[in-house]
Amino acid sequence: MTNHHSALPPPPRRANPMAEALPLHESFIQAKIFSGLGPEDLARVAASFRSRPFERGRQLFRESEPAAVYYLVGEGQVKIVQTSPEGLEVILHIFGPGEIIGALPTLGEGTYPGTAIALTDGLAFSIDADDFDDILQRHPSVTVHLLRFATEIIQASHVRLRELATQRVEQRIARTISRLAAQTGVKTEEGITLSTPLSRQDLANLTGTTLFTVSRTLKAWERRGILRSSRNRLIVLNPHALIAIGEDLVERPRSS
Repeated sequence: MTNHHSALPPPPRRANPMAEALPLHESFIQAKIFSGLGPEDLARVAASFRSRPFERGRQLFRESEPAAVYYLVGEGQVKIVQTSPEGLEVILHIFGPGEIIGALPTLGEGTYPGTAIALTDGLAFSIDADDFDDILQRHPSVTVHLLRFATEIIQASHVRLRELATQRVEQRIARTISRLAAQTGVKTEEGITLSTPLSRQDLANLTGTTLFTVSRTLKAWERRGILRSSRNRLIVLNPHALIAIGEDLVERPRSS
């Protein structure tokens, strides 16, 4: 596995992006921020990006560094994390194909709010901040959709903060797994397999708890037939039971 401290080298600037036009990748069509563009404009925008393969564990950018390059995830998944002074890692968000990462600083102070680490092998498309600003100037619809994307990120952060403040840890774990199943789950004969290869430590970092608590909770749910877990794989066997736990609909023994 590539060391987490190994970051992608910065891409060289392109004198003439159109001269190195890329075939239009499906992720550009999937990207909500480009949904207001017609085929020709979308092809021109895509031509401003460079293809950047990455390995699992690779850093695309680091927290607090100047946001000089933005990335559109083409294949695979990337987590955005922040690290406390004590070394505690908190996962802020997980992004997949068609989602842009690193670009929100263009609306603010201009530094990366977290470190982007690849959860899987994959492919990203990079663009210099100045070139992306040119796109925003030429295509106001991209600006509008970027603002909507920023709003979605803020709303998701508020939901997680509310969960941390008001919900039991079992609820938070259940809700997080349910969300991931809805976003990245693949239906199989066994159940819903999460395509996001999360370790139990990742799940703990997502839900604001400890590795011990996550391990204990998953084992209890496995015994009840709610899910099956391995090192980096989760299969939801009974999604309705998981939702019931997340919504606190499960009866618990009353204390005497």
